[in-house]
Amino acid sequence: MSRFLWLLSLLFTWPVMADTLWLDNGDRLTGRIELMEGNRLILQTEFAGQVAVDIRRIRTLESDGPLLIKTRDDTKQARRIQASETEGEIVLVNGDTPPQPLQIADLRQIMEPQPIIEDWVWDGRATFSLELDNTESRKRDLDIDVTTEARHGDWRHVLSSEFERDYRDDIKSRHWWETDYTLSWFFADKWFWQNRVSYMRDHLGDIERQIQIGSGPGYEWWNNALGRFETSARFEHIRMDARDGSDSRTNGLGLNWDYRRYLWGKRFQLVHNAETIIPNDSNVDYLVDAELGLRYLLNSWASLSLMTEWDYISSSDEKSQNERRYKLGLGVNW
Repeated sequence: MSRFLWLLSLLFTWPVMADTLWLDNGDRLTGRIELMEGNRLILQTEFAGQVAVDIRRIRTLESDGPLLIKTRDDTKQARRIQASETEGEIVLVNGDTPPQPLQIADLRQIMEPQPIIEDWVWDGRATFSLELDNTESRKRDLDIDVTTEARHGDWRHVLSSEFERDYRDDIKSRHWWETDYTLSWFFADKWFWQNRVSYMRDHLGDIERQIQIGSGPGYEWWNNALGRFETSARFEHIRMDARDGSDSRTNGLGLNWDYRRYLWGKRFQLVHNAETIIPNDSNVDYLVDAELGLRYLLNSWASLSLMTEWDYISSSDEKSQNERRYKLGLGVNW
């Protein structure tokens, strides 16, 4: 009798929104399933934002949209998920094959399939950071990093700017800004051709200005609800104007990678990106500009971050550079 009443409750309380969870305490949550990993299911709700639910508390669920389902054995795609009258079970519906019951305990991952982007998709982030060090000097830092990305069909546009001005004991120790624009064209499912132009202005350093122009192929290894990972190789032209009036022009090869991965039910994000340039210069072997850090997502629009930046120049003329910096930042996302 209780099972019959449970089935009736499913039929007569059919959700208005696309995805619905029924919990073991009788509660019901509606929203949109974004991701399930690590025994946590992320549901985007209208009134409470992102909600992380322990899958062991889910009695059954349903979704009207397509989802990728990964179990212990294999990965399959469901056109929709139908609620089951059996506790701890869901039903995968694909249309061509009979509905397939599946135990919730067997789920390892659920995510939305990567859509074909036809309209503009735009997002970005602004981060305000303070540099962490163990010196006893009085310091005043102003570090701002703004990145925005737009995707339309086979094209992706990325515009980023960074500004830093630091004081130590009321003496300006760093004052520079940089902006760059990257245009990527996806000519295949994973392959893209990337063009990038960058301008850097340093008010205190030996290099007063630097212009960098690059172009080359790249490959997107994966891009889904968990994050993305891509690599690229660009032919670079670099122009540097020194503060003493001298300048230099050189070409080189740039190797780049960008790794982003959500952890623990989208509460944390691991970020790692780097650029290695091998210039056609007898005095410089290679240059590395890398960033590694962790972001804690406070909500859908704010985050805290702890990042380390590494600038390294391997040079044969005793001008090698090895600099590491640690930053604590507050980010605003859109």
